[in-house]
Amino acid sequence: MPIEISAQFSFSLDQATDVLLQFEAAAIPEQTILSTDTRMDAAAHMARVPAQDTIGERIWLRAEGEYHVSYKAQVQVNRMLAELCDLPAMDPHDLPGEAVGYLFDSRYCAAGRLQNFVEDTFGNVNGGERIVAMRDWVANNFTYTPAAPPIQRRSIPLWIAAASAATMRM
Repeated sequence: MPIEISAQFSFSLDQATDVLLQFEAAAIPEQTILSTDTRMDAAAHMARVPAQDTIGERIWLRAEGEYHVSYKAQVQVNRMLAELCDLPAMDPHDLPGEAVGYLFDSRYCAAGRLQNFVEDTFGNVNGGERIVAMRDWVANNFTYTPAAPPIQRRSIPLWIAAASAATMRM
């Protein structure tokens, strides 16, 4: 069954500014874009470029003043999902090149600093079963709060200590 997507947003720029947007549904093997309608105000310059890992597109534009975007799409989703628990672990040297970048620290996750916690908490399972255990742990231990202040990178050691203590009590 197709899903309907609708988004509208606007922003104001005090001076001519280059802006990078990514809001459209991506045409990937697991979903088909049935229809799309993107409406954007005129801009001094606009260019579509491939997004990360060529999944969808980003739009560079140069604009000034009030800028409005409206997007509608109808998408048929056809996920090809394997049973996650049944997936085997892969040796690092067998990972596809495009997956390797996700193993490094990023601005969103200090992955290297979480290794001991991960091993202590999930070291008894491997492969897809380990991913399911991690997903379930996050679902049971985190709450998403819109507009909450961001966690600073320096607070990661405190979080790791708190999470490790919580895991020891489980």
